[in-house]
Amino acid sequence: MDNLAGENESQLHDANRNADPLLAQAARFRAQLAFPQAVRAYTNGLADFRDALRLANKLLSQETRFRTVRYLLYLDADSERYGPDGGATYGRLLELCTQRKEVSPRVLKTMLALLTITGFVETRRSETDRRLKFYHPSARMMHFVRQRVANAVNALDILQPEMRRAQLLQDDPQFIRRLLASAGREHIKGLSPTERMPEFISFFGGREGAAPLVFTFVLADIDRTPPPSRADIARRFGLSKTQVSNIIAQGVQLGYFMLDGAAVPSATPHLRDQFDRWISIELAFHARHMDTVMGPASPGH
Repeated sequence: MDNLAGENESQLHDANRNADPLLAQAARFRAQLAFPQAVRAYTNGLADFRDALRLANKLLSQETRFRTVRYLLYLDADSERYGPDGGATYGRLLELCTQRKEVSPRVLKTMLALLTITGFVETRRSETDRRLKFYHPSARMMHFVRQRVANAVNALDILQPEMRRAQLLQDDPQFIRRLLASAGREHIKGLSPTERMPEFISFFGGREGAAPLVFTFVLADIDRTPPPSRADIARRFGLSKTQVSNIIAQGVQLGYFMLDGAAVPSATPHLRDQFDRWISIELAFHARHMDTVMGPASPGH
């Protein structure tokens, strides 16, 4: 049943890609000979990102929590719309989080408290209205944002080396803020990338700890190497062995993982297909907005 749902989702993608420019670009990426290399580079970068960010893995472990962070980054970056202080007030965050019932007020309050306690967010009062408190990503958070963007840039440079996006990231100090503003505007007014693959994201982004396990098993599958033990996975990503075992069991039930005779998990062809599609959509989304914010000296401009 779950494999059938995934097949239906893949067929829907193929049917709709001509009507959806993002899906069409994603399909073009998947058709390139260099795409497997880009997938490996991007996936390895995502795994390293989660490893380096173990302290905050709880903050990013589910799509709803991660979406709260993205909204905060967008509101802070969009100074053109909200002024030099940005727009990341509690009221605006609440409006974005609840307009499509994506994030509850309770989750928002918890996330803001955790982000502040862990040093990923700083708060400042407005200079013109002391009643207003703004949330700003700290230098620590922006370090990880840059790392995340650099990972996407490196993968895209494999697929489109002529665009020289890594050079642009290095030379343009405002590139990331403009990217966050451009991508954030699309998130709040249109269809987000995650909504193109709801079945897959319900597992990958909806179950705490699922994403690091997917990265681990996909990389082992690509490299044709044995996956790490459950204990090693738990240690690397700040999970418990029970969490790892539960996620594996759920993944087996959904057709994403399979177990051999010794109960060693691995990626199924179904997972590889769904994961490749998801990565192609993510990279297409990054490419769209990177190209939108490129300066006049960039290739093609």
